[in-house]
Amino acid sequence: MQKLEALVKRGTLGLATCGLISVHQDSTIADADAQVLAWLNCDRDEVVGHPLASVLTLRMPLSGGERPTDAHLHGVSGIVRPVVVGSLGLDESGVEEIAVYDVSARSAFSLGFRGAEAKTERGRKRLQILLNAAVGFGNVRSELDAAELLADVAERAFAASAVSVHLRDHDGLVHVAGSNPLAAHWPVGLRPTGTVTLLSGKVLIVRSPDEADPYVPGVGMSDIFRASGVHAAIASPMRSKDDTVGSMICFFDHPREFDEEAVPLAEALSNQAAQAISRIRLEDTLRRAAMHDEVTGLPNRRLIEEDVTRTLLGAGTAVTVIFIDLDGFKAVNDMLGHAAGDALLREVGQRLRGVVRQTDVVGRFGGDEFIAVAAVDSAADADALADRIRAAIAEPYAELPPELSVTASVGVVTVGNDDASVMDQLIRAADHAMYEAKMAGGDQVATARGDLIPFPGTALTA
Repeated sequence: MQKLEALVKRGTLGLATCGLISVHQDSTIADADAQVLAWLNCDRDEVVGHPLASVLTLRMPLSGGERPTDAHLHGVSGIVRPVVVGSLGLDESGVEEIAVYDVSARSAFSLGFRGAEAKTERGRKRLQILLNAAVGFGNVRSELDAAELLADVAERAFAASAVSVHLRDHDGLVHVAGSNPLAAHWPVGLRPTGTVTLLSGKVLIVRSPDEADPYVPGVGMSDIFRASGVHAAIASPMRSKDDTVGSMICFFDHPREFDEEAVPLAEALSNQAAQAISRIRLEDTLRRAAMHDEVTGLPNRRLIEEDVTRTLLGAGTAVTVIFIDLDGFKAVNDMLGHAAGDALLREVGQRLRGVVRQTDVVGRFGGDEFIAVAAVDSAADADALADRIRAAIAEPYAELPPELSVTASVGVVTVGNDDASVMDQLIRAADHAMYEAKMAGGDQVATARGDLIPFPGTALTA
């Protein structure tokens, strides 16, 4: 019994409720203390002399020393009590003393088991979240979709009050998805939220407002957190290989502790999103590269229409489509070969780019035909642009012999900006006008006739 008392005082298992069973070498019970008898709800003579197995079921055999083993104590009333037992060794008479520790629902050991089970369950849920997120990120088709999915998944994974996702572009870091509770109190002129996370390259944890101050010294980040109602945060850069595309921040409006799995989870989610965004950007780059003319490097017709929709509609009061066909190109091919013809096409492409504005769209339609699309304020501006294009192409080409000259037949159609959405019809109208210029001798500009305009009454005239 002295060994038991010493064991309890040392807190070997950190448990308060303990009992003792003494066992003969033949595994029969030699004695049991009052605590064990109370648990069994029986008298001493009802257990002494009986096999130990009649009252105690061991999960694993007892080993020497003080290493505990799971077991169950069986009372005469049929109640089964979970316990942990440990051998205290043999006394002078060769009787083994066994310490019995209560691990029922109210014991500290049981709470430890429950904590372990809860941790296992959290791990299972987080793994499921990651698996589901991987499927979701594999299916997204735009950067915005990836950012919104990250905000949604991270909010559920961390039970966050809010999540903000910031992506890097040519203008810096931009908030694109979720909500940022710090925004309303963010100081003017301070670098955007998420910049410190992006530049650090690692997960940052803020457990209290005061912990936010060292990340951005001198601006009172703790006051910003408190004014925003934010008590804690975890932020992760969004990395794909060596490229950091943005940052993700989870905010909490209550005190929050972070377990050892928080950082890996934040990294895994943000990196899944970053990989999806990198994939989308690569696909877009390859797609756009495939829509450029191999000879001139100019956009082809499909990319022209995309660029027109993105950059021109809504800019200016009108849109002009200028269709350009080279005069004399066939002779260059016939006399000098296709290599010389390709070099001429490249030179024409460079001259066109030199005439139009950077925001205008120029592309090769096919063969020796080109298209320019520009936002203009009037039909007169469109006609002037078309004539500058004609004059630029008519300039001499140093690589061509004197007997070969190259000029351009140019067709123009100009409509109000509201009518510019049906680009293919405008291209056909400008094409018809170009043929009129060519039939008239070439090296001139023709404006589309009213009956060729796809929108009656909308053609603009000088």
